[in-house]
Amino acid sequence: MKSGESKDFIFSVVLLAGTIIGAGVFSLPYIFSRLGVINGIFYLIAFTLIYFVLHWMYGRLLEINKGNYQFFYLTKKYLPSFISLPAALAILGELILTLTIYLILAPVFGQLIFGSSGWIFLLIFWLLGSLFIFAKLSWLGMAEFFGLGSTFLILGLIIFLGLNRPFQVPLWKNFNWSTFFLPFGPLLFSLTGRPAISKVVEFYHRFQDKKKKIPLAKIIFWGTALPAFVYLIFVLGILRLNPQISPEAFNSLGFLSPLVLTLLGLIGLIGIWTSYFILGINLRETLISDLRFSRLFSALLVLFLPPLLYLIGLRNFLAIISLAGNVFLALEAIFIITMWRRAFPQDGRAWLIWPLYFIFALAFIYGVVTFVG
Repeated sequence: MKSGESKDFIFSVVLLAGTIIGAGVFSLPYIFSRLGVINGIFYLIAFTLIYFVLHWMYGRLLEINKGNYQFFYLTKKYLPSFISLPAALAILGELILTLTIYLILAPVFGQLIFGSSGWIFLLIFWLLGSLFIFAKLSWLGMAEFFGLGSTFLILGLIIFLGLNRPFQVPLWKNFNWSTFFLPFGPLLFSLTGRPAISKVVEFYHRFQDKKKKIPLAKIIFWGTALPAFVYLIFVLGILRLNPQISPEAFNSLGFLSPLVLTLLGLIGLIGIWTSYFILGINLRETLISDLRFSRLFSALLVLFLPPLLYLIGLRNFLAIISLAGNVFLALEAIFIITMWRRAFPQDGRAWLIWPLYFIFALAFIYGVVTFVG
């Protein structure tokens, strides 16, 4: 691979990886502590491979629909008309629950800084996040950079703090049906990168136009695998600091010095704040352009539905991530697999759809039963 091609390849991989890495990482230390490290690594590798295939399928769909990179366009083209509404609800549910997850995390980081987290702090976070959803700022791209940079700063600090501590979490735990489905939702939520695939494919077409030979599958593989590697380092670092970790990870680090806790809190807040308003912008644009909602209704939905869900009791971090992953992301995955099958009926790799259908159907059924129960 030539130097120019290497640069473009790395840029595309980082674009996808940067989109994938997000709030889901904070749920994984607890998952590993329940499963045992080896079982946790097995699940992480398995779901990384599953999402590589899913991202590749979606990338192939976008590749043959050059210029039409919207999920809703593909659903209308490849799925029956009565599926369009469930597909739309899956995307909206995922985005709204993710905004709610950031509201759940905000008091956790606020407590690291101030020693307590009250409604005033949550209100300020929501107001600032909501304000920037509607600001026409030229530096929104920079906000994404700061959000990703904050995540990597947290990772670096956690690794540094845990270097000289013994590793006390069991490497192996016996198989237990009670925890079999536990990683499904958090890992689905942590590894999804569908929104970035359209941009990756757009760059891929530009590479082709310039006669650059960069395989799309290779970009997607490394863009999906890199976050898994980062997650593993983060998980091992957190578990070194405290084997008795909480589902939100940082709730269990009160033994660290006030300076370190403040630094972690500030970095974390910057990361989730930028993610909150960038995701809010994406949700608002989706409501307006794809679902044809009015600008006023779209604005009200983005502004008030996530805090309303928080106020009525959706505050369990692990439960909400599991709901988003097991139900809404599993539905999204099933739609993508079905669209790929319809677009490439003669593809020799069609056998892949059946194990994927089975896994995502299991996740969906478990998510619905758990939520209803």
